[in-house]
Amino acid sequence: MKINQFYFLLLMAPLLSFAQVKENAKNYHLIIGTYTRTQTNGLFVYKFDTETGKLTFESKTEGVVNPSYLALNQDETKVYSVSEANGNKSGLSSFDFDAKNGVLTFINSEPTNSQGPCHVTVSKDNKFVFAANYGGGSLSVFPINTNGSLAPVSQLIQHTGSSINKKRQTSPHAHSSNFSPDGSILYVADLGTDYVNAYKYNANNNQPLQKEEVSDVKIEPGYGPRHFTFNKKGNKLYVVTELEAFVSVFDHKNNKSKLLQNISMNDADFKGTNGAADIHLSNDGKFLYATNRGTANDIAIFKVAKNGELTKVGNVSTKGKSPRNFTIDPTDNFLLVANQDTNDVYVFKRNKKTGLLTYTEEMINVGAPVCLKFIGVK
Repeated sequence: MKINQFYFLLLMAPLLSFAQVKENAKNYHLIIGTYTRTQTNGLFVYKFDTETGKLTFESKTEGVVNPSYLALNQDETKVYSVSEANGNKSGLSSFDFDAKNGVLTFINSEPTNSQGPCHVTVSKDNKFVFAANYGGGSLSVFPINTNGSLAPVSQLIQHTGSSINKKRQTSPHAHSSNFSPDGSILYVADLGTDYVNAYKYNANNNQPLQKEEVSDVKIEPGYGPRHFTFNKKGNKLYVVTELEAFVSVFDHKNNKSKLLQNISMNDADFKGTNGAADIHLSNDGKFLYATNRGTANDIAIFKVAKNGELTKVGNVSTKGKSPRNFTIDPTDNFLLVANQDTNDVYVFKRNKKTGLLTYTEEMINVGAPVCLKFIGVK
C-alpha cells in the first residue's frame, strides 16, 4: 500500500508542478505606494488575478512616511520608495521583496538632501537610484550597495530657472526621471521650467550624471511637464503636461527630440481645472492613456498611429477623485488606477481592439493610494 502511494505521488508530481506554474503565471503581486496621512501602513501588497481582475490582500508595511512613488530593480527583488516629505523626513528607502509570499522587508533609508521627493528610478544596471525632488527642484543620486541597500547621496543636481505660470512655475520642480531606451541618457521632467533635462550617464563614476544640453527637450511654455514614456522602438517620446493637460509627442532619434504633436486630453468644451498626472502606453503599443485630476478626474484614451501621432478615442471616469498613477497589467487585459483623494483603486477591463475601458465592479479601499507596481509571483 505504501509503495502504491509512493508511485501515485511520483506520477502526480509533474502535474502538481504544472498546476503551480499555471497558477503563478496568471497571478501578479500589486504593490501600492501611498500617503500615510490616513494610516501608518505605507506600502500595501495585493495579489492580482489576470483572468478575473480580482485583488486579494497579502501584506503591508509600517513606519515609512509617505512612500508615494516606487521603483523596482531589474530582477524585481528590491523595491525603492520615496518618503515624500520636507526636512529630515525627506528620503528614500529600500526593501527586499519576497515574490513568493508577497512580503516587503525594510533594508535601510537615506535622506535625499532636498525637499519633497516625488519620483524614483533605478538604473538598468542596478548601480544607482535617482530621486526627483519636486520641492527642492533637484535630482538626488544614490549608489546601490551589493545587498540592495542605499548608500548616501553621491550627487545632487540642482535645477534652475522658471516659466510663465506665476503660481506654479516661479522655480524649478523636478517631477520624474526615466532613461532613454539605450540607457545612455537620464531624462528629468521639470514642471517649473518647462524642460525635460538630459544627463549623460556613466555607471563607472560615483557621480554618474553629466549635463547633456544637446538632448534637452523643450516643452510649450506654461504646460508643465510631469511624467513621460518612450515607445518600445525608442523612436517616440510622450510627455504628459500637468498644467494644461496636453500630451506632447516627439520624434526621438540619436537622443534628440523634435516636436511632432501637442494634443489635448480634454474635450473641446471642457471648462474645469487641470491636474494631468500619469502616462503609459499599452504593452502592445497601440494605445496611450493619461490621467487628469482637478475637476476632470478621468483617464484620456488615445490611439497610436504608425507614425506615432495620437488620435483621441475618449475619456473615462476613474470612479474617484485625484487619479494619480495607473498601471496596465502584463496581459494588457486590465488597467488599474489609484484615486488619491477618495482612497480607492479601481480595476477596468481593456478592450484591446478599441482601447476603451469598462469598470469591472472590482475595487479596493486603500488610504491615499498614489503608485501601482506589478511583480510576478515566483
